[in-house]
Order: sequence, then C-alpha cells, then structure tokens
Amino acid sequence: MSTQKNILRLNFASFDKAWILNYSYTLLRESWSLTEWKKEVLYFIVDWLSGSDEIKTTTSGSTGTPKTISLKKEYVKRSALKTLKFFNLKQGDKALLALPVKYIAGKLMIVRAIEGKMNLYCVEPSLTPAFDETVIDFAAMTPAQVSALLETENGKELLNKIKKLIIGGDKISRSLETKLDALKTEIWHTYGMTETITHIALKKVNGKDKTQYFKPLPGVSLSLAEDNRLIIDASGIGVRFLKTNDIAEINPDGSFIIKGRIDNVIISGGVKLFPEEMEKKIEKVMKKPFYFKGEPDDKFGEKPVLVIESEIPVDKEKVMKEIKPLLSKYELPKKIITKKEFEKTLSGKIKR
Repeated sequence: MSTQKNILRLNFASFDKAWILNYSYTLLRESWSLTEWKKEVLYFIVDWLSGSDEIKTTTSGSTGTPKTISLKKEYVKRSALKTLKFFNLKQGDKALLALPVKYIAGKLMIVRAIEGKMNLYCVEPSLTPAFDETVIDFAAMTPAQVSALLETENGKELLNKIKKLIIGGDKISRSLETKLDALKTEIWHTYGMTETITHIALKKVNGKDKTQYFKPLPGVSLSLAEDNRLIIDASGIGVRFLKTNDIAEINPDGSFIIKGRIDNVIISGGVKLFPEEMEKKIEKVMKKPFYFKGEPDDKFGEKPVLVIESEIPVDKEKVMKEIKPLLSKYELPKKIITKKEFEKTLSGKIKR
C-alpha cells in the first residue's frame, strides 16, 4: 500500500478486508495531505467494507438531471464477479482505476479489485490519465479518454501496457475503432447503465475476433418491447424486465446491436431516422464535433438538423456537398446550425 502525489497503490492481494478498512481510515484521518480524488477512492472503500447493505451512486445524466440511486451490495458484488470470471482475472493481477469514483464504473473497478484480491493502481481521473506501470492486466476507460491518449506522444505505448481494456460510457466512433486495431491490447466495448451495475454485455472491437454485435453476459436475458426498446432481465443482479431507452435489434443467437436512443429518434414524414446511425455515416468527413437532432416541421412533423460545434462560421454549402453522398434523401439535414460550445453532462456526454 502506498500513496504518492498523483498515484494511489492499493494491494488488495496481500491484505484482508479488516486491514484494508483500517488502512483507509488511517489515511483519511490525515486527509489534509490527500487530493480530493484520493479521498473519494478511500471513502468508497470504507463504504464498501462497512456493514451497510447498499451503496449510493450517481447516474450519468444522459437522459436528464443526474440522480442518486441505491444499489444492493449483494448485486454489486455479483456484477463484479461476472466481470472477473469473463476476463479470467486472478488474485494478484493489476487493475488500473482511471475513472471518477462518483460514477458506477469507477466504483466497480474498486469492488472488482477488492473481491478479486487484485492490486489496484489508482491515478487521477483525467482525459489523459498518466500511468507508468510496466504491465496492467485490466483497465476501464471512456472513448474520450482513449481518443485523447492516442493523440499524445506516448499514448499508444501506454495503452499497449494494458492487457485487457473495457471502454464504456459512450459510443465508439469508426475512426477510433480503426485506431484500436493498431493496438495489441484486447479491447471490448461495454453496454450497460448505472441501473444494471455497469455492463451486462460486451463486444470485441479489435483483433481477428472483433464483431459489431454485443453479447450478453451469462444470466442476462434480453427482449424487445413493441417499440423495439431493449428490455433487460437479469435477476442475479436485481434487474427485472428493465425497459431501456435504447432501440435495438436482437439476433437469433442473442447478440444485439443498438440503433439509437428512442428519445433521439426523428420521425420525418413518417420515416424513422436514427441520429446515431446518421452520425456514423458522416463522421469520416466531419472535421468538428457534431450531432443530429430533430426540430418541429409543419410539413413533415419533424426535420433533421445538423448541429456543429464551432467558434467561427462554417461553410454550410461545403459541408452539405461532403455529406450528401453518405446519407439517404430522408437523412439529409434540412438545416445546419453552429454552436460555440456543446453543453455536456458531468460524465462528458453531449446534451442534445
């Protein structure tokens, strides 16, 4: 166990839970010397090892105002054990915590390390997390973190130190997925939410065995509502027939793809348009951050609008010329607007 300015090493492989709890209390009593993110890690360890039956966590706010929800520790532990088993993680393996502990993804990295008796290597959460370990067996990051790291001088080298990496919290763009193919790290995209205690499905996104489909973890059953929203049933983690806001297609073997969120769907002239699919089609020609949204229209009910983040005027005719061959006639934006800065949730997702 050790703490440095920007690093916190927690050796869960060599100490029992009582010792870990006492160590955490000791550090917190000297909290004047700790940065805020380290305090959050230690407070959660104390919370997890306390006698309470539940933990509290904050939702991402992607569907509205972030809220605090309670999760039973029994289910949280089962979720952690599922991940440990899937990735064949063992006692003494090294895990990297580079996510904020405020959200469930960061909390679960700590729980996996404690319950799996792993060594947890904690670094300050940032867009470009800094870590200097020779080998890391398991880590979790957001697409934004991986993209930003790959833009740094030694980002590829850092990511290649990780044996197995899960990426979650947002979609992975095609351009990022292409870059991931150049890494030797085994990389999975996760599907899940706070209410499902992080991921309930995974898909491999690089290597020879990569796929476009998510595969649910054992004990997870999926179905579709009448409006094609995904329904998740996983009694082992306390999730019973949870109707999500994600529109999905399920294959006969149980694998699935997410087409988009129902609250983002644009119905124009009776045609359903999925902004997330449209964005994938044009991202290779877009030079600035962007998204599609729907606006009311007297003739068609709704019309697709392309929103571009830019502090200077955009050549809209040029943009339209570049994207026109990539979209159907229904998907073509009826208007292009610019915003100086996109509004985002606390977890970094664009608020449409």
